[in-house]
Amino acid sequence: MFKHSSPYLSLKKEVLSTLFEDVSQRSTIEACGVLLGTIDADGNWHVDRAHPLQNTADSPVYFEFAPEELLQFELLNPDQIIGVYHSHPTGYPRASDTDCENMQRVNQAQNIPWVWVIIKGPFNTPHHELTSASLIAYHHFANSGLKHITIHTG
Repeated sequence: MFKHSSPYLSLKKEVLSTLFEDVSQRSTIEACGVLLGTIDADGNWHVDRAHPLQNTADSPVYFEFAPEELLQFELLNPDQIIGVYHSHPTGYPRASDTDCENMQRVNQAQNIPWVWVIIKGPFNTPHHELTSASLIAYHHFANSGLKHITIHTG
């Protein structure tokens, strides 16, 4: 699937708005959801929209989707989920050990080609604005392990 060594993630402006709204409304827990779009022939992710899902852990340091909610959304939007996002409301600027384990499990053991986006907080400051600097993206590749993915917005 990945034909070059530096695949990228493109996010539409509307996706950034959805992410900002979600993290603003859930500023004290990890906001989370799915990313919908396409993966092109070169292995680049093109996200057209984001859809928030409930964080059943209700935690500032961990997120977990309700399996039935994820399954229902997947059944209503077949083959459109290309990634997931979650926030780090405390501002932790990289993937946690748990994040890394989940990325490896999903990308490699389950062979699901999702991209993973982390949104760095804090989100409780006045006039906080979500920019590309607030986002980190990852994918766990079979040959090279966990890698940062370049993000293009617009």
